[in-house]
Amino acid sequence: MTPSSVGIKDVAAEAGVSVATVSRVLNGHPSVSPASRTRVLAAVEALGYRPNAVARSLRTDQTRTLGLVISDVLNPYFTELARSVEEAARALGYSVIIGNADERPELQDHHVRTLLDRRIDGLLVSPTDGGSPLMLDAVRAGTPMVFVDRWIPGVDVPVVRSDGRQAVRDLVAHLHGLGHRRLAIIAGPAATTTGSERVEAFRDALRAHGIALPD
Repeated sequence: MTPSSVGIKDVAAEAGVSVATVSRVLNGHPSVSPASRTRVLAAVEALGYRPNAVARSLRTDQTRTLGLVISDVLNPYFTELARSVEEAARALGYSVIIGNADERPELQDHHVRTLLDRRIDGLLVSPTDGGSPLMLDAVRAGTPMVFVDRWIPGVDVPVVRSDGRQAVRDLVAHLHGLGHRRLAIIAGPAATTTGSERVEAFRDALRAHGIALPD
């Protein structure tokens, strides 16, 4: 018998328990005796049983899968972000499907639509722009969503981000303290909240130090 042909009934027969007991063990239910749990797990190992993820998702309405849409996979920041998200999710028993938007709103929509069609349990997005109707509709429909690094103004979802304004203020103060007066900034895409925030903070910091704004 190959692992792919092994079913839950085979595990139950091997362990000498009911199918319901096997199901409770596989789903982590506490109402199973230690002896029965040990026999079930031994049978799972001996037969090479692998639960059908699709069937389980239909029963539980959960896929144990998260979606992550990052803005630019070539940006080391987002590469490290994806790695960290995947590690944290794996530790909690989740898999992660990653989509690279490449700073293109239409590609971002493609990934979001594909992930929603796969019935993911949650979506993490670093938006490339102010948000499309697709993403806004997903939020309104109750899709669990978190914005990472960037956000969409007016959309009430959790945001995980750094304080870009304070970082820019600190950088300008440091350079000013070194005697530099001709300053410029590379802030990232202007259509993103982080890009516009950094430019605004840069201008405010220059004014605070009496430095003329660059053209």
